[in-house]
Amino acid sequence: MNNNLTWLLVADAGKARIFSLHKAKLFSDIEQTGLLSLINEFTHHESRMKNMDLVTSKRGESGLNSLGSDRPKHHEAEVFAHQLMEQLNTARIDHHFQDLILIAPPAFMGILNKHMPNEIHKLISKKIEKDYTQESLNDLTKKLVTHL
Repeated sequence: MNNNLTWLLVADAGKARIFSLHKAKLFSDIEQTGLLSLINEFTHHESRMKNMDLVTSKRGESGLNSLGSDRPKHHEAEVFAHQLMEQLNTARIDHHFQDLILIAPPAFMGILNKHMPNEIHKLISKKIEKDYTQESLNDLTKKLVTHL
C-alpha cells in the first residue's frame, strides 16, 4: 500500500495496461528507465471480434441484430470499461494510489467516463485522449511528460 503513487491507465476498447509511477521522478530524469511499473494488463477479446461473430456467438446462428450493426462492439467496449473501473475502484478502496491519469482514444474515454464511479473521478489528475496502447515503455514515458 503506497498512497503517494500515481496510477496510469492506458486503454482502448480491447486492451489496457495499468502502471504506477512517482510524478516527481518522471520530471527529474526522463531518460531514466523503470519510471513506469506495470501493475496489470487486461485484454477483452470480444472487443476485437467482428460484429457478425459477436452476433452469431451471442444470439445463435441467425445473425439477426435488432440493435444495429455497431451495437455488439459498443456493448463489449462498455463491458470492458466497466471491468476496468471495478479494478480501479477496488485499488482506490485499498489505497493503492493517490491520483490517476487516464489515456484512451476519445470514443473509449467517453465510455470510461460513463462507467466511472464519482470517487474515481475525483482522483483523476489528467485525461489524455490519445491511443498510446501500442507504445513502448520509453515512448509512453516521453509522451506522458509532454502532456503533464
